[in-house]
Amino acid sequence: MKITIVGGGSYAWAPNLIQDFLHEEFLSESEMCLMDINEVSLNEIFDYSQLCKKSFPKTELKFTKTTDLREALSDASFVIVAISNGGLKAELEDHRIARRHGFYNMKGSEVGIAGCSRTLRHVPEMVRIAREMEKYCPDALLLNVTNPLSANTRSVNKYTKIKSVGFCHGVCNHLEALFPLFDCEGWNGIEFNVAGVDHCSWLLNVKYKGKDALQIIKEKGFIEAAYRGQNFATFDDRFAGTENLRLRFIIWDIIGYMPAITDEHCVEFFGQIMKSSETREFYNITYDRIAERTKTVNEGRDVVKDVLEGKEKLRISTSGEIIAKFIAALNGAGAFSDVLNYPNEGQIPNLPLGTIVETMCTIDSNGIHPIHTGGLPPILESIVGPVAIREELYMESAIEDNIQKLRSALVTDPLVNEFRNIDVICSELMNYNRQFRKI
Repeated sequence: MKITIVGGGSYAWAPNLIQDFLHEEFLSESEMCLMDINEVSLNEIFDYSQLCKKSFPKTELKFTKTTDLREALSDASFVIVAISNGGLKAELEDHRIARRHGFYNMKGSEVGIAGCSRTLRHVPEMVRIAREMEKYCPDALLLNVTNPLSANTRSVNKYTKIKSVGFCHGVCNHLEALFPLFDCEGWNGIEFNVAGVDHCSWLLNVKYKGKDALQIIKEKGFIEAAYRGQNFATFDDRFAGTENLRLRFIIWDIIGYMPAITDEHCVEFFGQIMKSSETREFYNITYDRIAERTKTVNEGRDVVKDVLEGKEKLRISTSGEIIAKFIAALNGAGAFSDVLNYPNEGQIPNLPLGTIVETMCTIDSNGIHPIHTGGLPPILESIVGPVAIREELYMESAIEDNIQKLRSALVTDPLVNEFRNIDVICSELMNYNRQFRKI
């Protein structure tokens, strides 16, 4: 079986995926093809894969590399897409465009001016890759980890014959960060239900050994601590540095449901907090994407280089990503359940069909089986529904090069809400991102 990583030179994604696949004995006779247009990083990641492989003397997992997309796709069974179209420079420009016009994004993965810009740049490239898959591996499944996760995954399913699934570690990792708050040492005894769209998903319930874990947190006084401005939980994200988990407690107390991921992500869906530096500082939302993203990208590259140069010892571990386990399960290794971003077939009945929704799914040799959530409560539907609609419009704007759809969606985005300058903003976004368009 051939598994291809488009973006196989990614210092952020590839090292973790390589070790995960080496640990998955069920896939030990497969080929992992690393493909990237950056030959320097591709060669370094390939050398890193060979170094990792020495720690698994029994594996027959074969690593190959290429800068040719068609060669990488030929006869592949699974294609993992982990790209940054335009690289770090373009990602930072997304945020600079927003700030030049007086607007601010924390992450800019899918909403606001920065998220919209990223969508305009990545969706056409995802569709281009999928159309190449139609020619060279038409039966392959596209496994997407590239943000904007929902729009990218949705575009493949909507505009091509290729099927795509999205993977985000956020829900499980950010729930695990709360374990110490209700005296839990691991996943044994944990039950939870999550629903929404990527980065705007919500914990409908969490139970630990049959007890309401969120109620345990409340009884211990952590809600009151959050209102006092106390940071009592953080999460170290390898893509974004240290993130806070405090504001989500305040939102949970007021709305009745807890955001599934960190403050720096969930706050982008609340324009009243993001509207000024004063309100952001009040809620301790001080993350700077331009500075922090630059730092983490450089650190990821340096880790690989230091290992290759013998300056640091290679550390063998699994990352917590489920892609290797997912592929193994589809091929008979055994069923499991986890969070996936999958087309809505009714698992969230009050969101549009086809929308890429984030819920629990069971994966086995018969396929992917979404678990019905019972629907979003009305208050959450009022938050998630508009996000899903705007992400769809941003995606359509990207494919159609349609500035009218773009302006109508962006002007109603809670992080923008600006009528006077909208045409100038949209023209700048379109003009900047057309240079990356290849379809």
